[in-house]
Amino acid sequence: LFLLAGIAGKGTCGMPKGVPLHLRYASCFHVEYLGNGQKRVIDGAGRSLLLVPWGQKVGVIPKGDTVIRIPVKRVVTRWTTIPPLLGVLGVMDSIVGVTTRKEWWHIKEIRRRIEQGSIKCLGGSTTIDYEGLRALSPDVFFAGQWEDTCKLNELGLPFAVVTEYLENDPLGRLEWIKFFAAFYNREREAAKFFDNVCRNVSRLSERVKGVKEWPKVLWGTINAQEMVYVPRTGSYVARMIAMSGGNYVFRQLSGTLSASISLEELYAKGKDSDIFIYSGSLPEYGIKTIQGLVTRYPILSDLKPIKEGKVWCFQPWYWESIEKTDEIIEDLAAIFHPKLFPGHKPRYFLRLLRK
Repeated sequence: LFLLAGIAGKGTCGMPKGVPLHLRYASCFHVEYLGNGQKRVIDGAGRSLLLVPWGQKVGVIPKGDTVIRIPVKRVVTRWTTIPPLLGVLGVMDSIVGVTTRKEWWHIKEIRRRIEQGSIKCLGGSTTIDYEGLRALSPDVFFAGQWEDTCKLNELGLPFAVVTEYLENDPLGRLEWIKFFAAFYNREREAAKFFDNVCRNVSRLSERVKGVKEWPKVLWGTINAQEMVYVPRTGSYVARMIAMSGGNYVFRQLSGTLSASISLEELYAKGKDSDIFIYSGSLPEYGIKTIQGLVTRYPILSDLKPIKEGKVWCFQPWYWESIEKTDEIIEDLAAIFHPKLFPGHKPRYFLRLLRK
């Protein structure tokens, strides 16, 4: 077997031909080392990308492969989860375009560079300025699953589809750092960082295993049409709740993505839960207290966590903190089992005051 330590020790140079990157948790991408510094990457959409060092002759390109020169120097990112991982790799300065407005960013370097003009904002979370994207001429666009791939191909823009949110384990989601590392020849840095986070999470999970009573956890967000999105039991969120010592109340919902349910269904299943994690930043939508939440959604007033004041929501920077997966799990473990973590102040979750 080719162990992760092999990459940590050797880097990508001299890798035996045909050796795959060993992944411990992630399953939505694949990397294979072809020799001479070349790699084949299968992205989140199952597309084959041939990564070739700058200046090296490509030779015969297999049908269906897209050639991307590495290490990439100019990239555009679709998701806010990507820049923090590039920051860990020491390559955040390669970002030349994003699709989130400046005021929504909490990473100081990204905001500063948008203000300075070295990072362009190319539309919003659901739309993108394709002409602006082409003008930036990125080496790769780290794209979403629902991009207009025909348009990207028409413009001749190299792209890689990122689907870290489809992983069924928070560590699998974090392991996408190895996907990005392949484009920068930073595998060694990625492996070292990932192994350290895994050790931290393992220690945290061991602390909660011995607790007899695990709280019942309600987790979800409500959209403008008052539909509720809750994670399915095969999602990384459900796994993260379990790793933190919580019993997720919607375990019967199979699958990996979110399920859409009504407010009535949320109430029926979650009325006797112990803790409610609202998976969004409520203050950003004008809701700063439990009373404010109940005023907006009166049906929630009889939920046990509402009555007992055990309602939490995301901090605004939650979605830009994937590299802090161990700290996020520690926050949850402290929320679920405060006696195990005396004095701990959550960093990625905000407890709503009653009034």
